Amino acid sequence: MVTRLSGMDALSLHTQSSRMPAHTVALVIIDASDQLSHQRLRELVAASLPQMARFRSRLVAKPLGIGQPVWAEIEDYDPSPQIHCATVRAPGGRRELADLIAQLSTGRNDRQNHLWEAWSINGLAGRRWALAVKMSPALNDGAAGAASLWPRLLTAGPHADPAKNLPTEPSLGSAPTGRELIADVVTELVENHVTGMWLIADTVSGVLQAASSRLLRARQRRPTTPSTSSMSGPVPRTVFNAPLTKRRAVAFASIPLADVKTVSDAFGGSITNVVLAACALSLRAWLQRHDTVPDGPLLMRMPFELPATESPRMGRALTVGRLRIPVHLDDPVQVLANLHTATERLNAIRSRSNENSPAIDSETMASLIPPAVAHVGAQLYARSGLRRQLEPICHGSVSSTAIEPVPAYCAGAKVIGMHTVAPLAEESGLNIAMTSRGEDLDVSVCACPDNVPAVDDLASGIAHSLDILVAAAQESPRGQGRSVVTEMTTHPVNRSRGRSSDWFK
Repeated sequence: MVTRLSGMDALSLHTQSSRMPAHTVALVIIDASDQLSHQRLRELVAASLPQMARFRSRLVAKPLGIGQPVWAEIEDYDPSPQIHCATVRAPGGRRELADLIAQLSTGRNDRQNHLWEAWSINGLAGRRWALAVKMSPALNDGAAGAASLWPRLLTAGPHADPAKNLPTEPSLGSAPTGRELIADVVTELVENHVTGMWLIADTVSGVLQAASSRLLRARQRRPTTPSTSSMSGPVPRTVFNAPLTKRRAVAFASIPLADVKTVSDAFGGSITNVVLAACALSLRAWLQRHDTVPDGPLLMRMPFELPATESPRMGRALTVGRLRIPVHLDDPVQVLANLHTATERLNAIRSRSNENSPAIDSETMASLIPPAVAHVGAQLYARSGLRRQLEPICHGSVSSTAIEPVPAYCAGAKVIGMHTVAPLAEESGLNIAMTSRGEDLDVSVCACPDNVPAVDDLASGIAHSLDILVAAAQESPRGQGRSVVTEMTTHPVNRSRGRSSDWFK
């Protein structure tokens, strides 16, 4: 029995291009140690990553490109050709490391055979080292790919063996015969036909239910003066929606979680809420310097937080929410209040998604799109200019991953930084990824420098914005000043709409 590539990963693989590579780069920064060398890190990668079935497998295409490719384990697999060495240019600081990672993140991997590459990196200031792993979208496993690496590479102590963290995953199967491929093509066509019929029925049912609910609300609605919510409405077009080029710029920053908790304790709301507020204030400051602050908020995708404590199962698809980042507001507490309800609703959606998995979801719909259709369709859309005539879907994405164990060690040395550089998408040219690591939160920002200059300002701006929030928290101790609750009930915009506004698009 063959194992197919999951629908969302297949869609990302087939729609990527030279201007829009879809791979992810996971980066570990390691403190100075006499135990570290290129050979030591090379041995760690060679022993650890092939424990994951996808990392020692290749993709086999279906005849005529009909249907999704299937996995096949590589016989006598040797990862050595995929492991390289690199040196950061002097003086080896954060900026130089980010430039190297940006260079590594461009270009595409071998779509069928070499789905990942790794680099041991020296030349960092203070005799530090780094380890970078670039993964094809085929290895994303529903956006959980980067998180699945950490348990394989990190340990809880300097002398622990990472190979003992988790057992080796079972094989995904050997290379299929021609007969097995044809049989799977037929099976997939039948499954897609049945799924398509269910999709049509589910869509018609949903439309009828929505129409019925709208009519019922219209009958029960009381005549009131219409009000406009700052967290709904059209998506403004900004530089983040400009067409991408082949170039990428990356920037790193780290912020202390103690400061984040100080703000959370003073104003209420979650830690995620505070971090998003720092992102909003940084984006506003950047837009003031380099572009124009829009009249409304930016719309960002946000996958639910994934703790990197275990290896996700094959085909795991994370639920992705969308929320508006209020860059049009300049008051830090108002920003916190706007984001408070948004993050609460994301948590509610996560709870519902864990309890009830829909019969038809984005993963299922993506699996219905043949590879050739996905590839040609993406090219036609990019060349047609249609995207400039339509409202932007969103401006980018922001994600968060919690790392365990803490403290963590890699190749016997202490980990002092962890970053994930996620890919950009057409019309969505900004990615902010955060990794919670003990007492610190590591921030990575990726953008196209031909559209978004001074990416460093965005990353450092998040740290500076947190300082602004901490200063505001010190002026308003818990219970003695403003809070997200009082702002939600006393701000004029919030009074006019109460708590029932739609904070999502």
